[in-house]
Amino acid sequence: MSAQPHPPPEPVTQERTGSVRARKQRSDAALNYTRLVTAAMRILREQPDAGMERIAAEARVGRATAYRHFPRRSDLVAAAAQQARDDAEANERDVLRPAGELGSTTPAVLDVADVLNKVPPHLLGEQIVAEAQRLGGVASVALYVVDIDGSRLLRLHGPAEFPAELPVSLGVGPELPRSAIASLRHVVGEQMPGAAVVPMYLRGRATGALIAVGAREDALQELARQGAAALGLGGPYTDVYAQAARRQRISPASEMQQNLLPPRVARIGGAGLAGNVLPSYDVGGDWFDYAENSDGAWIGLADCEGTGPRAAGLAAVLLGAFRAGRRNARDLPETVGLMDRTLTDLTIDGAVATAVIARWDALASEFTWINRAHPAPLLITADGRVEELEGAVGEIMGVVGPQDADGSGPPVNRRRLEPDDRVIIYSDGIRDRVRADGSTFGVAGIVAAARTAPNPTAANTVNAIEEAVLGASGEPLTDDATLVVLSPTGVDATRASD
Repeated sequence: MSAQPHPPPEPVTQERTGSVRARKQRSDAALNYTRLVTAAMRILREQPDAGMERIAAEARVGRATAYRHFPRRSDLVAAAAQQARDDAEANERDVLRPAGELGSTTPAVLDVADVLNKVPPHLLGEQIVAEAQRLGGVASVALYVVDIDGSRLLRLHGPAEFPAELPVSLGVGPELPRSAIASLRHVVGEQMPGAAVVPMYLRGRATGALIAVGAREDALQELARQGAAALGLGGPYTDVYAQAARRQRISPASEMQQNLLPPRVARIGGAGLAGNVLPSYDVGGDWFDYAENSDGAWIGLADCEGTGPRAAGLAAVLLGAFRAGRRNARDLPETVGLMDRTLTDLTIDGAVATAVIARWDALASEFTWINRAHPAPLLITADGRVEELEGAVGEIMGVVGPQDADGSGPPVNRRRLEPDDRVIIYSDGIRDRVRADGSTFGVAGIVAAARTAPNPTAANTVNAIEEAVLGASGEPLTDDATLVVLSPTGVDATRASD
């Protein structure tokens, strides 16, 4: 939301334009690689002898592009097989299960609780690398974390002969979805042939990776899993990992914003969820949030007036009201009313915001939401139809209106969703992004970008839209570009009966 004037954008230098172009090229290459691997996995199950041309057509890339990434068909088959093993590992070890079904007969190579109690938080990364070196057959290993804008892996610990950074343009903020790992292995393989790439998975997404020379991936998988948990729990006690994930200085407003945001990629009951805010290093007035409780999943996205620290402060207050509402067992209208009153009570000129506050009920496959003067969510159905979920729209938050004076609020909107539908909630920073030719990105740009995702997961959709927004112009964003994507899976593992 940008009623107040924005600061003038930085001059578009040749260096900045070249950097944007380079990221776009990396992103296109990564997406094409992932499309080919995804298409091969799908086709080879049904047609084991399918040729490169058939797979390229399914992936919607040219024959020359397919052979540029995979000079031999056997290379593509091997990459597809590796991704299938990763997915099988995820289904076996990381799938959400009902309470009481957990259990392990394999001793952990790293006792997370013991490490957290005995190792200073700022040395946890070094401890993980040391543990990897102690495993048999590991010649050398480095630990990488994901940059907060999702475009690179940055070396946190390990020998200097490992690259300081690895370009990977498929991240969602500082996290990598599983679909990005095939592209990461490709990038690493070009620079360090034969190196093992072991993602550090935590709740279905990678927060970093171990890259090792002279080691098998399966020898490091358990250590990577335990290490991811250790860094996730130990990170709040030190700045080392936050510093490592920043390639440049971050503004105070954006630092506040980063601290407000939840994990970017999540699995919730019956759905996948992903969200992010661009740019990562500046601005600071938007937020998104979610939480899964026994009564379903809460999802919110808000856009506070203005930019900089003032907007970030308003965002923090509004997010606090959202969390207070749901944690105090208020329903959807009551929570939205609390958020509205909180802004109104500030009695600060311009303390206003737009928002979409929603609930996802996996058992009923129902998406319910309240819209307060925000762009309408988009629905892209599994068969490709597009619909703006307009419904009832209330007044902007923070301004006393007729519906506030009599205690009423906007009605709750409802929509049943089907598996592989995608609901996209976005801020006007995405819709109003100005392209190089002077036109705006618009709803059409969002839909077109979402359709380029290599497969229709929530994380892939977020990444595809963000890359399209960044690539629309060489000029920097002057308003936060925020979105959340909800994609039902049709399976609610946490409530499964068998």
